[in-house]
Amino acid sequence: MITKPKPPSNFLLVFLLFFPLFGMGQKWIADTLTIALPDPVSCFFNVETATDLRTYDPRFLSVYEQNKWLVFPVDQIVAMELPLNKYFENRFSSDSNTNQNYLVNIREFYIKNSSTKSKRNLKLYSTLELSKKQLDDTIFVGSFYYEEAFTHKKKLPVVEGYESLLEEWSNNFISDVLAVDQELDLILGNNLYHFRRNKTSVKKNLYTELDFFAGLNFWGIDGEIWFSEPEGNKKFNRSAGVMRYVKHPNFQSIGLGRNLRFWNYRMNEKWLFTNKMAFVIGFNNWNDMDTAAHKFEEIFLFDLSFTQRINYNPIDKSGFVFGLGLMEDVHYIIYHQPKLNIGLSVNIAYKF
Repeated sequence: MITKPKPPSNFLLVFLLFFPLFGMGQKWIADTLTIALPDPVSCFFNVETATDLRTYDPRFLSVYEQNKWLVFPVDQIVAMELPLNKYFENRFSSDSNTNQNYLVNIREFYIKNSSTKSKRNLKLYSTLELSKKQLDDTIFVGSFYYEEAFTHKKKLPVVEGYESLLEEWSNNFISDVLAVDQELDLILGNNLYHFRRNKTSVKKNLYTELDFFAGLNFWGIDGEIWFSEPEGNKKFNRSAGVMRYVKHPNFQSIGLGRNLRFWNYRMNEKWLFTNKMAFVIGFNNWNDMDTAAHKFEEIFLFDLSFTQRINYNPIDKSGFVFGLGLMEDVHYIIYHQPKLNIGLSVNIAYKF
């Protein structure tokens, strides 16, 4: 007897439908964009020696993806004309005889390029160690952490945006070194939040986190992992990926989110306020699958949540992080009304 083949399960259909999104597409390497070495700027000090301690090409500044012929993804490289340490030594110099000579260790220096339809958003992440040269002795001063942002119209040349960002950052660096030389950081405090006197630079942190949440009619758990730059401002943003399991009275769901956002505000050296925003696409497993007919579209869950919490998170230190807060969650399933849930959130993380 000939029997009809069974149709593929919903989860198999979902896999076949979304497989191209998870596959590794072919990438191409575009021509490198080159940033010219700028003219020296007159300032009160000299960077006598700059040492690039990064582990990649000494001319590297940035890499971002763009489409070539609107189809092929391309990794676009942005590099300095000369090694980065030459940029420091050439850019920051005094036109007079000065005893203010500094040494700079470049621990990190790269620019992240993200774009919208009309704007190109650039952000410089930099970690620098500053030492002062006095006669035959060298005195360590402290470390700078920069998160310098710059936005310009996308229709303008890419190189122009990078050069403008570097110009803006270099002017701020000159002002910062002057303030540190006059020990104004001991008076101004928060205005030089990105400077740590007498402290060597700390590395980028790896966070692994579990976030438990529950309300009257739902509960769940988020798993997250991300890298975080050292804090360069009292207010700063970070992003991560998330995997979420959530249990509702009539279904349970597993979902993924690629662009989890953390908006952070440093309250003091130990406590951090965080607003977490997550958009997750999930796949549902209905509790009544054996007794009720559900359409294929009902397998998808669209989930938007916001969590406000207070975290015990000492600055510049590794270790456990704990947090407690409030969560607002809105989810939508096709053919069903959107639903709002409110619950409590407890998180635990380890910061490597």
